[in-house]
Amino acid sequence: MSEKTKSKKKIPGTARTRVVALLGVLTIAFGTTAAWTASKANALTGDTAAENHALTDNARTSEVKGEVTSALNTVFSYNYADTAKTEQAAKKLLTGDAVRQYDALFATVRQQAPQQKQILTTTVTDTAVKSLKDDQARLLIFADQRNTRTDKNQTSYSAAVFAVTAIRVDGTWKLTAIDTFGG
Repeated sequence: MSEKTKSKKKIPGTARTRVVALLGVLTIAFGTTAAWTASKANALTGDTAAENHALTDNARTSEVKGEVTSALNTVFSYNYADTAKTEQAAKKLLTGDAVRQYDALFATVRQQAPQQKQILTTTVTDTAVKSLKDDQARLLIFADQRNTRTDKNQTSYSAAVFAVTAIRVDGTWKLTAIDTFGG
């Protein structure tokens, strides 16, 4: 056999079938990966993500975080000697369902705070803006609370996690829903 004939040796049928099958499997794998990657990219850059300004507008996101933090620190802090001050602030900072929710929560405060001489200080420690669309925002809130009962000279500390919905009304962010996750 000449050298030329030896170099043009044919691949046996079973080996050729294996190569074709392997190439087919690789094509399907690469195609599936490309389709999955494209769908994930669309989820991050598609219409829904583009409408969420929390992902794209740092100034507005910072604004809503600041105003909501201030509102929560105000409406969830009180002094037994002047609960009316907190209630007046709540009337300015709450709207919609949040008014009803707050009234239900504050009913106990009105009753017990003067008897127990309670002072509650809430400090929002962190916020995360889940969504910000037009004049509506949804935030996750982390806060520390310090509750002092001056009648017994006792202070306790607790952490709170809750979510709020806020809307922008006349240039101010107001709370419209409060989800306490605990009941």
